[in-house]
Amino acid sequence: MSKSWRILLALLAVFALVASACGNDDDDAPVTEPAPAAATEAPDEPAPATEPEDDAAPAPEPDDEEEAAPAPEPDNEEEAAPEPEEPSDPNIVELGGGATIDMTECPSEWDNHQGVTDSEIRFGSSLPRSGALAGFGTISDGVQLYFDHVGPIDGRNVVMVSRDDGYVPARTLTNVEEMIDVENLLGFAGILGSPNNLAVQDLLNENCIPQLLNLTGLPEWGDPSNYPWTTGALMSYETEARIWCQHVADEFGSGATVAILSLDNDAGEAWRVAFNECAPGLELDVVDEIQHDPQADSVGADVINLAASDADVLLVASSGAFCPQAVATVASLPWEPMVLVANGCQRIALFWVPIGPLANGIRLVNTQKDLSDASLADDEWVQFVRGALESQGVDPDAESHALGYIFGEILHEVLLDAAEMDGGINRTNVMRAMWQMSFDSRGAIGNTPRAMDGANDSYMVEAGRIEELVVDADGARYVPISDVIDYEGETGTFGN
Repeated sequence: MSKSWRILLALLAVFALVASACGNDDDDAPVTEPAPAAATEAPDEPAPATEPEDDAAPAPEPDDEEEAAPAPEPDNEEEAAPEPEEPSDPNIVELGGGATIDMTECPSEWDNHQGVTDSEIRFGSSLPRSGALAGFGTISDGVQLYFDHVGPIDGRNVVMVSRDDGYVPARTLTNVEEMIDVENLLGFAGILGSPNNLAVQDLLNENCIPQLLNLTGLPEWGDPSNYPWTTGALMSYETEARIWCQHVADEFGSGATVAILSLDNDAGEAWRVAFNECAPGLELDVVDEIQHDPQADSVGADVINLAASDADVLLVASSGAFCPQAVATVASLPWEPMVLVANGCQRIALFWVPIGPLANGIRLVNTQKDLSDASLADDEWVQFVRGALESQGVDPDAESHALGYIFGEILHEVLLDAAEMDGGINRTNVMRAMWQMSFDSRGAIGNTPRAMDGANDSYMVEAGRIEELVVDADGARYVPISDVIDYEGETGTFGN
């Protein structure tokens, strides 16, 4: 709008104001209306705006602000709001790290609440109550004694049903098939042996039946993406072999020689392969190896053959009665290697008291406390277990009842966590609780964690300590050689 045009408008407004002020004061006197909107007479193309003079305020332009304001858009807020998330699929159970259970893949007759009654939570197990590994046969008895001592969970008693398999995989499969048919089980807990658990792994996963706390360190148990219904209870043999490698290198330096006696099965192969893989990087030399029959009567002859290597270290990657047999044979020979034995041969009362001072000096990676270790007499957990077993009429140093208490503690934590989930204790909630567990175990060396996070962290036991057995007038005890070696959260998942 030009400056002259603005002046004209101002004059018209003054005239109108004067006329109104001079008119009749009566209420009905007509009021002179302002001049019609002069803007209607404005030129079609207004001249470019010029800056107002300093001493003259520009005339108001009542329509400018209204014309500049954008039209209201009442739906903007509704359109900008985020769309609601899709509801989660109730058939998919998240385990962590992308691992899941898809319940639509379970058999049509499958029951998520199988084995959970108003009064009981029922688990099965298959263990060697006969044969060379019979000393482990009472682990499930120890688990039962643990739950008898701590009492019901969510108002239900835990019941363990166990059968003897003699460490024969075919018998393990038969036992499991029969128990599925007749025992009304939530799942299985504490089956011993790598080949034995492999014999039933596909069967249990295909039928969506929990296979918990396998008493073996086979790395395959850490595979929730492919076997979500299976978990292990021991340190992975790969991790154990890694610790062995480093310890040999620390003790002997580069060029150290090693002879290996291993079980001729999946467990022995896992130990043997893992050690052979880490040895070159630490400049260790594996000079001889023998795999022995798991059903053999003795490994004495195998040890004599390995002695010809005169290796610095004998690695006994075996289990059961084979461990003391091997150690006693070494003691009878001129050969004086450092002897490393597998963690499964830890129990002093079961394996080493029978051969006494001949076991002096053996070393192993200890991950859990041994009730028969004289150095742990004042430990709170050891006192609890010894007192509980004695009150139940069981010798704490007999067989493997005490080991059952350690695994009972873990299963107890899992069931307590499952009871707090929507739906309570059932098969899928037990697997969620197992794969997502996190607690400091009173039965672990250094009270280290028992923790997993699905496919992010698939191994429950990742910490241990190198310890040496000392047998003297003060009894048999383990003496720490290293600090606690902790790989918690670092070993990932199977196949990594």
